[in-house]
Amino acid sequence: MSSLNVKRKRGRPVASEKLDTTVLLEAALVVFSDHGYEGAQLKEVASMVGVTTPLISYHFENKEDLWKQSIIHLSAKIMLRYEEVQKEHSDLSGIALLKAFTRQYLHLMAKFPSMYKILLQEMGRKSWRYDFVSQHLLMPVVWFSHKPITESKDLEEFKAIPVANFVSIMFGATSSFFVLAQTLEAEYGISPFTEENIEMHANIMNDLIFKQFE
Repeated sequence: MSSLNVKRKRGRPVASEKLDTTVLLEAALVVFSDHGYEGAQLKEVASMVGVTTPLISYHFENKEDLWKQSIIHLSAKIMLRYEEVQKEHSDLSGIALLKAFTRQYLHLMAKFPSMYKILLQEMGRKSWRYDFVSQHLLMPVVWFSHKPITESKDLEEFKAIPVANFVSIMFGATSSFFVLAQTLEAEYGISPFTEENIEMHANIMNDLIFKQFE
């Protein structure tokens, strides 16, 4: 990641100093996903983008604020991509569109590993971070993915599947492919982050889950 050309000064940064917040937020996502919220330090984020910690503190209230803004930033990128996929496949509906969304979710996880890492870190505990991650990273994707089914006049058999079970199956089938990356590479010589293997996993997963409903 490229560093910022920010002139460092002693004391509190002045308002005229500029910070590329997009670069900063994406660096923050890496640090938070690698170390967890408690283990992440602002100085490491600052080091990644080549600025001072006081400059980050000038633009964000505290670590909590930076964490929240980085999650919102990631959520916006994911939802934008889902909207693009919906436009690209405007001719699809029902299961066919849901399969396209599922395929894209795999590609998004490969592109943004911080996504599944932060979800796994926070979803197993009850806290304000759990609520925030669920609201911004999980439920919008669930809504987008389930929409093609709820809007369909057919597929009654598929609609009979409880949403809770549908969500757990889809999240497990997608996230586990990347969570097990080291094992898959060590035992089977497969990297889940290559285009070829993402497409293969998407095809297998879509066939296993949706073929019977088509």
